Amino acid sequence: MKKIILITIAFTIFSCSKTRTLILQTENAEGITNETKLKVNGFEIGKIEDVQLNENGKVLITANLKSEIKLPIDTEFRIEDEGFVGGKIIAVKVGKSKERLNEKSILMLKKQNETFINDSLKVNIEKVINQISGKDKNDSILIELRRLNKNLEKKKPNG
Repeated sequence: MKKIILITIAFTIFSCSKTRTLILQTENAEGITNETKLKVNGFEIGKIEDVQLNENGKVLITANLKSEIKLPIDTEFRIEDEGFVGGKIIAVKVGKSKERLNEKSILMLKKQNETFINDSLKVNIEKVINQISGKDKNDSILIELRRLNKNLEKKKPNG
């Protein structure tokens, strides 16, 4: 009788778990930590529990999803920047399949797409940093000094 009660309690605790676990696999998990969140359209649906390297050099990311979240099997997961200066998130694009992901499913994590906007923004930020730090001014002064030095060398009397 005690065994039945213990099994029932264990089953109840296990089945009432507040999260479901998925495993995401990727080549590069730069910026992903245990604080990284999984989001669908800005809404948090889960969090990273663990990041490990397997024997083949692949990164395995253990993610805990809220238990009420049931994702289709064709759902896509992608590492993205959170805002302009924020950290990384795992963006989730919900699929359309009727079949659902199972507990401990292993899924490929897609790479972040570099967009023209991101590239352009990076270039503009670098320009602003160079202007603030005076790097552009220093470069132009150095170029001018080199030009003056060449002219002085030409005018030097040979002796």
